Amino acid sequence: MENEFNPFFVSGYRGAEYFCDRENETLKLKQHIANGKNTTVFAIRRIGKTGLIQHVFSSFINKPKVVCIYVDILGTKNILEFTNQLATAIYNRFPENNSIGKKIMSAIRLLRPLISFDTLSGSPELSFSLGNEKLYETTIAQLFGFLDAQNIKVVFAIDEFQQILAYPEQNTEAILRTHIQQLKNTQFIFCGSDQKLMHEIFNTAKRPFFASCTSMSLGFIEFEVYAQFIKGVFEKHKRKISEEAISYVLNFTKQHTFYTQYLCNFLFALTKKSIKLIDVQFSIKEIFLQNESIYYQYKNLLTEAQWKLLRAIAKEDRLTNPHSRGFIEKYKLGTSSMVTRGMEALLAKEMIYQNAGVEKAYYEVYDKFLMRWLQYK
Repeated sequence: MENEFNPFFVSGYRGAEYFCDRENETLKLKQHIANGKNTTVFAIRRIGKTGLIQHVFSSFINKPKVVCIYVDILGTKNILEFTNQLATAIYNRFPENNSIGKKIMSAIRLLRPLISFDTLSGSPELSFSLGNEKLYETTIAQLFGFLDAQNIKVVFAIDEFQQILAYPEQNTEAILRTHIQQLKNTQFIFCGSDQKLMHEIFNTAKRPFFASCTSMSLGFIEFEVYAQFIKGVFEKHKRKISEEAISYVLNFTKQHTFYTQYLCNFLFALTKKSIKLIDVQFSIKEIFLQNESIYYQYKNLLTEAQWKLLRAIAKEDRLTNPHSRGFIEKYKLGTSSMVTRGMEALLAKEMIYQNAGVEKAYYEVYDKFLMRWLQYK
C-alpha cells in the first residue's frame, strides 16, 4: 500500500478521471474554439486555470487538424524572452515525423535560433540573439505566420499574460495585437491570475486588446460537486472518507483547488482504509509543522505593521472594507493611510489578493494554509 498511486495531484494534468468538474467552463472554451473566438480567462492563482486549459486541449489530441500550444510567460522579463518562450513551445509541439512538422521545423531553423536542452527535462529550448526591437516584431510575426499558413486550426493558450505589462518595451501589447488580428487560422486563450492587470489590458478602451476577446471568469468549484469528487476518488481506490471529514477539508481550504488537492493528497498518503475527521485534523497539524519555518520567514520579511495587517485580514476571513473604522479599531491598525500602504505592500508581495470578479469584491490571504495558521495562532 505504501507505493500506491496517489490520485490527488497538486501539479500537472493527468487526465479527465482526476479532473474535478469545470464542465461549463470546458464546454464554453470548446465552443469558443469551434466558433473562432479568442478568450480571456480571469482567475486567481492556483485555482486550476492551467488544468482547465490542459483538460480542454486533451480533447483535441486525436484531431490532427487542430493543434493546441500552451505557453507560460510568467518567468519572462522582456519581449526577447517572450519570443524565445513562444518559439520553444512551437518547436516542442510539432514532431518532425509528419509533413507539417517538417515544414515548421525548417521554417524555424531559417530564423537561426540557438538550440539547447533543458538539464532536467531534456526538452529543446530555443533562443534568439536579436539586435533590435524591430527584429523581435519580425520574428514573432514569422512564428505566427508559419503556423497560420499550414491549413490547420492552431490554438495558443498564453498563461500569465499580464506579465507583458512588466516588459521594458512599452509597445508589446500593440505589437502582439497587430500580428494576432491578421491571423486567419489561429486563436488565442489569454490567461492571467492578476485580475486588475488583466482587466487593464482587455477592458481599457484606449489599449490595443480592448474588446478583442470573450471573457471568462474562473471561480471556485461548488461545495457539493467537490465533495462528491473527493468521495468518488477515495472509493475508486477502495478507501472511505467520512462526510464530516470531507466537509472539514472543503471548509478549511475554502474550496481553493490547490489547497484542497494538497490536503486530500496528504490524507490519501496516510494509507488508511477509512479517513475520519481526526485524520484531517492530524494532517493539518502536520502541514502547519512543515510550513511553520516558512511562515516565520514571511514575518521577518514584512514590517511589523504589515504582519499585523496580514493577521487581521486572515482573522476576518474575507475583508470587504479594509478602511472601515470598525476594522481598523478592532485590530489597532493605526490610521487609514497606514492601512492603505500596508494593503499595497501585501498585494505587491502577493500575500493577499483582491477578488474583484464577484458582486461584492473582497480581500483575502492568498495561501489558505497560512491564513488558517494565522487564525489559529
